Amino acid sequence: MEIDEATKTLNKEKERVPEELVPAVETLITIVRTVEDPETLPQDRQGVVESTKNLSTTLAAISDPRTPPELRRELTSIVKQVTSALETVNGPQGATEERSMFILVVKRTTSTLDLIRNPRTLQDLRGHMIAIMKDTTYAAERSQSGPQASSADKHFWNSLLADSSSQDIMHDKGTPPREQRRLAQITRQVSALLRKISDPGTSQDERSRLTKELDDKTSRMKDQQEQSASTQKRPEESLGKAAAFCTSAIFESTSESALVRALDKLLPAPWEKEGVKDFWKAEENSDDTLDVLAQLRNDEHTHGPFEIIPLITELAEVVPHDKLFGSLGASALSCEQTAAYLDEDGVTVGTWLTKAGE
Repeated sequence: MEIDEATKTLNKEKERVPEELVPAVETLITIVRTVEDPETLPQDRQGVVESTKNLSTTLAAISDPRTPPELRRELTSIVKQVTSALETVNGPQGATEERSMFILVVKRTTSTLDLIRNPRTLQDLRGHMIAIMKDTTYAAERSQSGPQASSADKHFWNSLLADSSSQDIMHDKGTPPREQRRLAQITRQVSALLRKISDPGTSQDERSRLTKELDDKTSRMKDQQEQSASTQKRPEESLGKAAAFCTSAIFESTSESALVRALDKLLPAPWEKEGVKDFWKAEENSDDTLDVLAQLRNDEHTHGPFEIIPLITELAEVVPHDKLFGSLGASALSCEQTAAYLDEDGVTVGTWLTKAGE
């Protein structure tokens, strides 16, 4: 249903966009249709669909005569660049963790387009976000299509994921404007380094030097992410709801191999024989259990109950506190809230309640 709706919207926008964007829209339609393949991971499918929805609203803004010409030019350039990036992972290539991470980065990056388009967004923040988006997309695409930024390089991928987490926090409606700007400034430095490192023209010696600088800047960015996200005034969620948000975010941003190892002992009996291909998301059942949706290795889609306490304590080992905000973005707050609830019951959830600097 979502794929049909996304395709319908893109076909509608194709009739209105400037002629130079028609090939990009046709490519997006092909990409969306490709993820209908039953072997496509549910998260990958959802990520591609959400990314194309974000691009569709941007296409509408480009066609709108009220959009300022300079912004229209920037948006046109962004649509072409993101479409080209998505095309690098087009096709039923099976479940690769790098491919899934790439799609998550693109989804988070395109989600900031509504802030870029919003006339109330401050000009300096818009400028930072446009630069971050272009640099991040460039680096992500190069990581898929060339050896110069090896996709096996953990430093590079960790920073790329953390960069996208910044964009998730900036996009979150609860983040105050002052914190958006602070986070945008340091994230722009990180994204610029990611672009330089992934540039084929960068020498190996220069790449090594830039990687050390990237590690330092990424560490500073993660500190700012926690500070910026923690200034939000968020409504209290129930334990079940907070745990579901937290678990879904970890499923989305963590490699399936790490999740399968961590949750192997918690699998419902019917899942054990076939094995899990993809933990997709979690939904609230109660304050004791979550309903976990998964895709088995035979591509069967299923769901089953998981007790919150053992599930959350295992996940806290996979994503400790120092990785929370850099991996999950704003959803890290739901993990902290879950840990606080369980702490009241005498259950320690890894390092999730450890504050920066402790």
